[in-house]
Amino acid sequence: MNGTLLKCIAVFSMLLDHIGAVLFPELIWLRYAGRIAFPIYCFLIVEGFIHTHNLAGYMMRLMVFGLLSEVPFDIAFYNTIIYIDYQNVFWTLLLGLFTISFMSLVRIRDIRIRLPIQMLIAVPFGIIAQLAHTDYRWVGVAMISVMYLFRETELLRIACGTALMLPVFSTSIEYVGALAFIPLHFYNGKRGVNNQLMKWAFYLFYPLHLIVLSFIRDIL
Repeated sequence: MNGTLLKCIAVFSMLLDHIGAVLFPELIWLRYAGRIAFPIYCFLIVEGFIHTHNLAGYMMRLMVFGLLSEVPFDIAFYNTIIYIDYQNVFWTLLLGLFTISFMSLVRIRDIRIRLPIQMLIAVPFGIIAQLAHTDYRWVGVAMISVMYLFRETELLRIACGTALMLPVFSTSIEYVGALAFIPLHFYNGKRGVNNQLMKWAFYLFYPLHLIVLSFIRDIL
């Protein structure tokens, strides 16, 4: 399973989730179906960081689409143009990307020293996510950190990632997101379709599908 297929799974899961949230809130199974999207996106952020040749450009894309998506996000979920109490997921992904980029600068060989330092690096970014009320808040930053720190140790990645989705840290339905580790297990390390059209399509899908869902809701 390559990166493109993982993105398609995440996009489809997210679409089901948002259809449930915006159009059919009574159909809780749609919300459950959407739980696997975020862990996959966190994993893909790490893969993107590892393979990018332009980290600044990667961060800039997340920032730009965070800005472009904020109004569609607010309209879709809060039926208002500006809602300052909750921010879209691009900001969480950006904070996570900042986190792991700083983590990568710690080159200490002894893992007993390196790992605690890297974990401490995540703390201020998690606090920012919490204070800014970004989607998934500190848990989102922690999830991206886990995906990075344990990228070569699948069992630890699954254990820590699943723990973050338990109700004690997240909402009562997030634990279903642990199923995301099934497709992640079959990832073959290949990017899949690699062209500019596909790359921008995945970015644009987020704000565009929120606009479409809001429009459908308003005309029903």
